[in-house]
Formats: sequence, C-alpha cells, structure tokens
Amino acid sequence: MPDVAMTNLVPIQEMAPGAVTAIRSGVISALVAMAARELNMPASQLVVRDVRPLADLQLYSTITTDSTSERWGYAATGTTIGYTAINSNTKTMSDQRFVALFGVRDVHGFAVSGSATLPPLTGLAMAQPTVSLIKVNVGGGDKALWDVSCMYAYQEARAAFTQGAVVIPQNATYVISYYRRGNLQVGVPSAPVTDEISWLQLIGVVVEPRGKVISP
Repeated sequence: MPDVAMTNLVPIQEMAPGAVTAIRSGVISALVAMAARELNMPASQLVVRDVRPLADLQLYSTITTDSTSERWGYAATGTTIGYTAINSNTKTMSDQRFVALFGVRDVHGFAVSGSATLPPLTGLAMAQPTVSLIKVNVGGGDKALWDVSCMYAYQEARAAFTQGAVVIPQNATYVISYYRRGNLQVGVPSAPVTDEISWLQLIGVVVEPRGKVISP
C-alpha cells in the first residue's frame, strides 16, 4: 500500500527489530531536508535534538495552566469526558524551529491523588489510564489521532510508534489534545479519585540552526 498514509500507532512489541531505528532515521532525514530548504541553510549548519515539553511544545501542567518546568506530567482534574487541550490553540512554533512527533511513551504509569488510602503508582491505577487518545492539530487541521490504548496490552516497555510523523514547522500554530474518558473511580467511596497525572511522553525531534539552543 505505497500510497496509503500510515498514521496509526504500533506498540514496540509488535514491531520488527530495527523498525524504530528506521522510523527515527527517516523522520530526521525528512525534517533536516525541510529545515534546510525553508531556512536556505546547508545541513551542516543545523542540529538535531530531542523535543522538550515546555520550551518546544509549550505544554500545560494542568487543564489551563502553562507548565513551569520541563516535565511530561499533565494533571487533569474533574470528571470531564472528551478532548482536552494540553496546550492552548494560540501556541505557535518558534521561528527557525521544526518539530516532528513520531511516537508516545508512558514513562511513569499513572500517579493518582484524591484518596488517602490509595498510594500513587499502584497496579490498579496503572492498569486504568484515563487518557485513551491523543490528537495533534497543526495549522488548523488534524494531522494525527493516536490510540494510546494499544500500549496498555503490554505491562513492560509501554511505547508505540508511527510511520506517519506529525511535523510542526516553524511559525505554525498547533494544539495537542488528550481524550479523557472520565476520572479514575478507585479508592474508598468517601474519597474517589478526581485528579490524575498523565506521564505520556511525546517522542520526537527538533531541527534548528546550530547555536539556537545548543552548539555541538
């Protein structure tokens, strides 16, 4: 199916050996070519680095609060069901910066609060994440709809990748949303859990001119 756009997530356990390396290498090559062309720079003047949740993607720390630290944790409060933006749709990618996202990883399970009898990171809490989908919109159009539930069939190495990377070019508007299927109703009846922290890391790379952030 050479003409089909493959944007779906695939758990790492279901991928052939070397597939992740091939995806990452292809994403980097394509992003470097795009940046070099748009910035009119040779590749030798560009640098590839990991994407940062705060400085690059400007993610929220809670439903409507900008994060103040470089962490992938996102606290969603209440019982909302549906898509919740984890950054504002007014966010714009920085000038001379190109980002590509090509996977997701659960780096911490699910930490929960709301019940004094339920410690964080219990087996029950980790087995019932409330985020089931991730949607990425770039320039007003949805570019990816990832079902992260595929990772939770596996208790170890919770990560999934896609052949269809989402590219956020320089100066493009973008919004990243999580689909929450309700709060995690565990704990004692008098103190149900109403606050969950998602630790979903968006796997990606940044291409930008040398010296903008680092000068290797």
